[in-house]
Amino acid sequence: MPIPKPEETKNAYLNRCMSEAKDEYPNQEQRIAYCEAIWDSERLTAQDKIKEYFAESFNDYPDAVSNNAKRGIELNEKVNNRCATQVGKVRAQQLAQKQKVTVETIKRMYSYLSRAEVYYEKGDTKSCGYISYLLWGGLAGKRWAESKLKELGEL
Repeated sequence: MPIPKPEETKNAYLNRCMSEAKDEYPNQEQRIAYCEAIWDSERLTAQDKIKEYFAESFNDYPDAVSNNAKRGIELNEKVNNRCATQVGKVRAQQLAQKQKVTVETIKRMYSYLSRAEVYYEKGDTKSCGYISYLLWGGLAGKRWAESKLKELGEL
């Protein structure tokens, strides 16, 4: 999979990634989520990653967030785990197990859930848009992330 080059701008990388990741992620929405997640993770320095690891973290999200992630995992298994990026699958495991998430992760949750809400086809249990949305905590996850970021003065 494409990794950002040191001199590459975000737009240049996303264009290249969208082209190169077509076979693995034929769904455009999944592909852009994947490419953006790779851009974000590759741009963090080692020091940033250490700060993030030790940053304040929270697991006070409602049970609905965990239940949505569990439902997303279950539905994704029924479609042979073809939906979502690896980042989305990891996020679902964190939420399903009520693990603590950092402020940076909460920001990513809010960003993804806000962007992807247009692809959330409520009740279509075979739709990757629906499954991926649940993996990130669903509507309850978006509400919690927004509330938590406002509480922390981050939004």
